[in-house]
Amino acid sequence: MDPTVNEAEEIYQRLVRKKSVLGVMVFNENGIRTSMDNATTTEMANALVPLNDLARKTVRDLDPDNDLLFFRIRTSKNEMMIGVDEGYLYIVIQDARFIRTQHMPK
Repeated sequence: MDPTVNEAEEIYQRLVRKKSVLGVMVFNENGIRTSMDNATTTEMANALVPLNDLARKTVRDLDPDNDLLFFRIRTSKNEMMIGVDEGYLYIVIQDARFIRTQHMPK
């Protein structure tokens, strides 16, 4: 089922409200919705959109009947999650240090 514009906006709003999230970008054929400034959005989009394209191509090269739906990259500072839903590309950047502290035993 394709997400509607309202559903995509609800997903965007839900992600933006999370404490660990540093930024959200949602791309579709009409443009981009972002919670970050232009410079950061441009930098992240220029790095992560081609990475998404390459990852999707790799999955299809391995199995033409398959498609990449979601992947995650974790660094010492950030975690970047990229998800694809019909007509939408979601990119979420979150603070990995915040996440790590949430999973530490008390």
